[in-house]
Amino acid sequence: MGSLKRLSELLSNIFTGIGGVSLVLMTSIACVNMFLRLWGTPLSPAYELVSYLGATTVALPLGYAQLKKSHIAVDILSTHFPTSVRKATTAISLFLSIILFGLGTWKVAQHATNFMQTGELSETTRMPFYPFTYAVSVSCGLLTFCLLVDLLTVLMPSQEKNK
Repeated sequence: MGSLKRLSELLSNIFTGIGGVSLVLMTSIACVNMFLRLWGTPLSPAYELVSYLGATTVALPLGYAQLKKSHIAVDILSTHFPTSVRKATTAISLFLSIILFGLGTWKVAQHATNFMQTGELSETTRMPFYPFTYAVSVSCGLLTFCLLVDLLTVLMPSQEKNK
């Protein structure tokens, strides 16, 4: 169990780092484009590049956000439930999230494969769509893995508690 948790942390940190680089690039392109517009020569591919980078900036850190419990949680009622009921509702919520993001991973990967097979390119830069679409799919897959690790943590008693 510990090795799964370490793997999810390692992958999440790597993906978040790449997402951070994507954010810096996206911001840099937007700033350069704004300054060039002052002289009447905007970057023509700026919109497409910022769109691609925006998708990766948002998607890549999803697993990290799950590990850090950064997503919103509504627990107005659940705080008043007994521990066993809270544990059950958490497990059910995680299980449903695994199904949702697992299906999302699969469908986005299918979409990326379709882009790759058809050779679909963006209009301005002529860049292929599929690498960025696969990045979103892999990010959803990592989130699914992190959710699975969380579910196993909820369902399996801790080694430290058994000692």
